[in-house]
Amino acid sequence: MKIKDFTPENRPMERMIEKGADNLSDAELLAIVLKTGTKERNVLELSNFVLSKFPLKSIDNLEISELTEINGIGKVKAAQIKAIYELHKRFTKNILKEDLKVYNPAQIYSILREEIGNKTQENLMAILFRGNNIISKKVITIGTDNQTLISHKNIISYAIRENAQGLIIAHNHPSGEAYPSREDISETQKLAKIAKELDICFLDHLIVTSEGYFSFKEKEMM
Repeated sequence: MKIKDFTPENRPMERMIEKGADNLSDAELLAIVLKTGTKERNVLELSNFVLSKFPLKSIDNLEISELTEINGIGKVKAAQIKAIYELHKRFTKNILKEDLKVYNPAQIYSILREEIGNKTQENLMAILFRGNNIISKKVITIGTDNQTLISHKNIISYAIRENAQGLIIAHNHPSGEAYPSREDISETQKLAKIAKELDICFLDHLIVTSEGYFSFKEKEMM
């Protein structure tokens, strides 16, 4: 059945206008972006097929060529999908303001989940503070699918250069398991010692996945 044959209240665009975007499914939202389907699938069926093949959390790591392998997804539609995801990422990043105050690991996780939670390589980030205010954050190193280097020198140099009072580091586990390795624990202890000697408050180390996080502070491992 073609979308035009649906009753108006069941068409994605009309449902968004009437009910609001938050009442639409992922497939309905994607259907509005794609606009048209194929002879074999209407746009809603095509959207469902795309999401069954590529879950939302995987889109960041897809190439345009991978999306165009789906019948009905040409370069234009693939670019539209990637553009929507990229806008979401940038919006999430822009939530971070210099006057944002953070009081617990869950808040840090909410900031970093979209940024590194779905990465297929381990990314090590440093987040710098003055008081409870985030003043800066950046990726320090990028590793493999199961390992990254905790570069004490680069982390501390960054903190000193930005005149930070406090420091949190975080890295993702592409495996989805939010538990520290033996090396994670030993390197965290080393960094804590170096930071203390330089009068920088080492606040926490978070391991981030798309589904959750592990906080050294919460587990009293700092």
